[in-house]
Amino acid sequence: MNCYVKESWSSGPEQTGDAYDEWVDKLKAAQGSDWCPGRRPSGAFNASLRHKVIGELNVIESRCDPCSGFRTKDHAARVDEPSVILLSYLEGGEHIEFGGQRFTLAAGDTFVWDSAQATRFEVYEPLHKVALAMPARLLSHDVVSALQSVPRKFDLSSGSRFLLNNLIRGVADRNFDDADIEADTILDAVNTFVLGAARVDGQPDKSLRQRQQREIVRYIEQHLTDPALSIGQIADLHRISKRYLHWLFREEAMTVNEFIISRRLQGCRKELINLEVAHRQVSQIAYAWGFANLSHFSKRYRAQFGESPTETRNKAICA
Repeated sequence: MNCYVKESWSSGPEQTGDAYDEWVDKLKAAQGSDWCPGRRPSGAFNASLRHKVIGELNVIESRCDPCSGFRTKDHAARVDEPSVILLSYLEGGEHIEFGGQRFTLAAGDTFVWDSAQATRFEVYEPLHKVALAMPARLLSHDVVSALQSVPRKFDLSSGSRFLLNNLIRGVADRNFDDADIEADTILDAVNTFVLGAARVDGQPDKSLRQRQQREIVRYIEQHLTDPALSIGQIADLHRISKRYLHWLFREEAMTVNEFIISRRLQGCRKELINLEVAHRQVSQIAYAWGFANLSHFSKRYRAQFGESPTETRNKAICA
């Protein structure tokens, strides 16, 4: 696992304005987004930041005294790569204006922020929170779509919110620094918990698997003749891991790979019995449907249909 603590910083007891400026700079760098600080706090400013990196994920645990800041539409427009930050609040409180709404967040709350919108925030009590930041491209299509319409402050009664909250805090824990886990595993959990907590389209989170299955099956059906179609390619395109892809189909009669082969074989059979393309060789048809090995194709064809591809064609011609 590519996991390491990039920085651990804390303001000193003698620092005042310098501590605040340093905290602002370090928070911007860790989050990968630009924003403007508000009025400078008077007196000593206490803050700390611990920045951990797991693959392309950034885990930022921060503490700070009351302060404020804002992010304009111009800031959002200058973003090179859109990002999403999941926030888990441990202590204190913060007001956030986001997407035309005002939220008050305190211990126990979970909030989803993204770099595409203007933001204002005001820490009204000394704050302790954890942020799990990631490029938006790593999230599933469903999650990215859901973020355009769902409340960003998750319902406290949601079981998925509780699990998401504990996930965010867990990856920030110092005991997790040397954990044997891949970023993809964390992303799979994030995708599931965010959709479950958001209750996309009013559906309970148990329907998440069916929605993702339908999307993937539709994609497979549209790309059966593409020789590049594979488990890895499907997983990468849908922003999920191969393990999660297999999990989605765990209760089905066929694995994803078996489904692809079966549907390709059905496509070949339709062409073999179509006399309008009788001039095409069996090998040409097999290659056109994504099979690279003729021996493997013939073996799988006989296993599925009880006869060889040539037998199928001859029966069609003689009928």
